[in-house]
Formats: sequence, C-alpha cells, structure tokens
Amino acid sequence: MYHRRGINRPLTHRASLAEWRHGWRLVLLTVIGVTCVPTTLPVYTIGLFVAPLQADFGWSRGAIQGAILCSTGLGIAGGPIAGWLVQRIGLKRAILSGLVGMGCALASAATIQGALWQLYLAYALIALIGAGTSAVTWSCLIAERFSASRGLALGLALSGSGLSAVLMPRLVMLGMELDGWRTAYLLLAGFPLLIVLPLCALMLPRDGARDSKSKVGGRAREAAPPALARSGLPLSIVLRDRRFWLMGASTAAIYLAVGGLIPNLVPALGDRGLPLAQAVSIMGVLGGAIIAGRILVGLLIDHVWAPLIATIILLPAAGACLLMTSETSFVAYAVAAALLGAATGMEFDMLGFLVARYFGLADFARIYGRLYMFVAAAAGAAPLAYGALFDHLRNYDIAFILSALLLTSGAAGLLALGRYPADINDAKPA
Repeated sequence: MYHRRGINRPLTHRASLAEWRHGWRLVLLTVIGVTCVPTTLPVYTIGLFVAPLQADFGWSRGAIQGAILCSTGLGIAGGPIAGWLVQRIGLKRAILSGLVGMGCALASAATIQGALWQLYLAYALIALIGAGTSAVTWSCLIAERFSASRGLALGLALSGSGLSAVLMPRLVMLGMELDGWRTAYLLLAGFPLLIVLPLCALMLPRDGARDSKSKVGGRAREAAPPALARSGLPLSIVLRDRRFWLMGASTAAIYLAVGGLIPNLVPALGDRGLPLAQAVSIMGVLGGAIIAGRILVGLLIDHVWAPLIATIILLPAAGACLLMTSETSFVAYAVAAALLGAATGMEFDMLGFLVARYFGLADFARIYGRLYMFVAAAAGAAPLAYGALFDHLRNYDIAFILSALLLTSGAAGLLALGRYPADINDAKPA
C-alpha cells in the first residue's frame, strides 16, 4: 500500500525528514551541477559575447544569437540522449561524461577564427557531447530519491540555473577584462572540468549502489532508502496521452518567451541606455529571482495543485514583459527582471514534478527526455527568432509583447492538465 501526500501528515513528515537526511548532499551537488546544463549556460552568457564578436568578425546580432539554436535547439536530440545514457550506463557515468563534453565544447569556442560555422559547431557540441549533464539527468537523480518533499527538493536542486545566471556572466566579464572573449570561453570551460567534475566524481553514488536489486527500464524494484520504488506509465502509453502533448506545448510556449528574452536582455537594456555594468546587475537580479522562484514554487507545489501555482507566477511575468517595452527606471527594470526570473525558475522543477505526478516514475528519464525536446526546440529557436526580429525592426518591443502572449498561453495550457491521476503512484512504498 502506498501513502499519498496529505492523507497521513505525520507519516509524510517523517518520510520527508528521512529523505532529506539521506539526500541533502545530492541536492547541494545538483545545485552546483545545474550551473553547467547545456540548455541554460549558453543562454545566460551569449549576450555578453555579442559586442566583441560583432567587433571582431562583423556578424549581426541575429547571426550570433543563432548559436543558441545550435546548443539549446539541439537539446531536441540531447534530451533523449540523456534519457538513453541514464538507462544504458547509469546516472553517475552519464553526468561525468556530460561534464567532460561540456568543458571541451566551451574550450573549442575559444578557437574560432572568423567563420560563423565554427561558432555554431562549438555550440552544437555543447548540446550533444554535454547531454549527460542536462536537466534530464539531474532531475532524475532528485526525483528518484524524494517523494514526500519532491517539489521542494527539485526546487532547491535546480536553483543552480539561477546560480548560473548570477555567476557565469561575471565569469565571462572577468575573462574579458583579463584578455578578451577567448579567455572568457576558457574560464567557462574550466568551471565544469576543474570544479564540478571532481565534486561529482567524489559525491555521486555508484550506479550499482543506487538501487542494487533493480533492473533498468521500469520494473518494480527493491532498493535501500532513499531510492524510490518506480511505478507509473511506460513511455509508449504516455506518448498517446493528451496530457503529455499539452504539457509539452505549454512548456514550449513558456520557453519560447523566456528563452527569447534572456539572451537578448543585456543588448535590449543597452539599447535603453543602461551601461553594461547595470545590465549585468539586472541579470544578477534575474538570477536571484530564478533561485527564489524555484525554492518557493517547489515548496508550494508539494501542497497546492501545481498548475495553479504556475499560473500565479506566469501572469505577473507576462505583465513584466509589457513593462519592458517602455523606457523606465533601473529599479523598474530590476522588478520586471525579478518577475521574469521567477517564471524562468519555476519551469524545470515544475516539469519534473508534473512528470512524476501525472505519469509516475516507471519511465521518468525517457518521458522527461521526450518533453525536454519541446523545451530545447523552443529555447533554441527563440533567441534566433528574437534576434531576427531586432535585425528587422531595430527594437525589441514586438518581442516583449510576443513573450507576454506566450506566457499567458502557457499558463492556460497547464491549467488544462486537470487533476492529478488517482491511479498513478509516485511515492515509495510504506
């Protein structure tokens, strides 16, 4: 028999404490590891490379932002690759291989010599050989080890993307101040290789120790705490479920909005007359809001219907996009960035939570990997489309209005998911 959240509060509280006692180190490790997710790190840093690459090679903003289509967009392949790697070689090996690939790909960007395809190739490699360190693997790591407090655990763990938004632009600026944009790429490459990789090698549990009596693929497993018993729907059935496609379309709409705005935010604020230092500070506000949004949303969705929480976060973010269409004060831009950051922050942990609640854990990695294709396609196409809009219109006003509409439609789609299914178990056996 399985306990359900909210039915037995003392049991749920004890289960939550047990999960955190066993899993807090992995949550902390995931915070650090998520700074190197191949669909987010390039998004948070590409805007800082626009001006120096334009100056050195004469490329347009739209052409430079096209690199994001090659990294984030190729997450269409990276998501399923990550899910496949988890099943074939286990989480630890998948993550370690992804960190090595991520570092090597970033280092290759420092070697480009003026051909635009070289920039695109470097960013494509980020997505493909860095796939093992995607949100798919990190979410799988946390979802398998937390049930009673899964939302909070995912929110805390995936807040590393907010840390990425705060830390990585400053790392790029440091590299540029030292010796230009090539050094900035090398500093970015050093972070996964010299910091995250050794930590993961030491702290990630061996794949065999994770659930020693289990077999990959979805059968029920006997495992020592805190590993969760897998149950739920297989991928073949989920692909025929309208909620899968509704979840994917809603997530894509949200990522079209934020994925287009974030990498263009620094150039857009520069066009409003803000100095680079102030624009980077606003990116820091956005990053801080991503962290706060993830933690707050994660805490709330353990107790309140998740699509409702998403709507409460997304609608103010849509209003923030409209605020960005006018010239206003630094404080107003910072507030708008905070609202956008909260919307950006909630999505990855929300997606992992929704997959577990609507479809269970039986095929979590592969289902999440398929949904990740929607995220990657949207987040990859958006910067290119928004950059092209600027090249054509010479401003970002239409892009901000479009983002407001997309965020609103994403909220409506999530509300249409309906109640959590009563016959899907996403908890460990009591």
